[in-house]
Amino acid sequence: MPRLRDRALAFGLRAVVPLWRLAGLRTGAGSLRHYLMGRGAPFVIDPAQPLRAEPFRRAALTHFEEWWALAAVRWHDSGGAERVFETTTHWHGVLIKRGDDTDWWLAMRGLQYRITGRIEVLPGTTAVPGSLTLPDVRLVYRVEVYKDWGFDKDKGEYGLTFTPLARLHEVGLAREFPVTGRSEELVWLSNSGPVPL
Repeated sequence: MPRLRDRALAFGLRAVVPLWRLAGLRTGAGSLRHYLMGRGAPFVIDPAQPLRAEPFRRAALTHFEEWWALAAVRWHDSGGAERVFETTTHWHGVLIKRGDDTDWWLAMRGLQYRITGRIEVLPGTTAVPGSLTLPDVRLVYRVEVYKDWGFDKDKGEYGLTFTPLARLHEVGLAREFPVTGRSEELVWLSNSGPVPL
């Protein structure tokens, strides 16, 4: 059964939601509101949004550069016969800290992602077996994200414990939920530098 302090906390958190919205923390406000609604339904996001946070963007670019190098080796070794390669990161985690992006830190703190796509060596370079030259490539990809959203008892941040927040789920005043999302097709060109947003 909910205690009086559980109800007071839930009431106070409901008041935080519009304040976060006014402060421009829309995703954080939306995820907290979803938790407090208590339905447990999936919270669907566009993965291109957290991809703007530096840790996620840096992780994606690292994958892209690894695929680029691997595609170059296979392309050179095939004498240019192999030009298109399927890619996947499988599932990985990324942590978004407060200093990286306050909104996404409040909303998720971290999430699991998978990037799948197709990388194509563009015309204009000659394949030479054994060469280390990187030809220009075009990557068409999608990003998927997943997170079990909730609060862990006996954990916390900045000296604050998550236990009272986790209790709201236990007493039925809130409900944990899955966060999911799948992007539309996105494109990265090897000569374009950063991950496009």
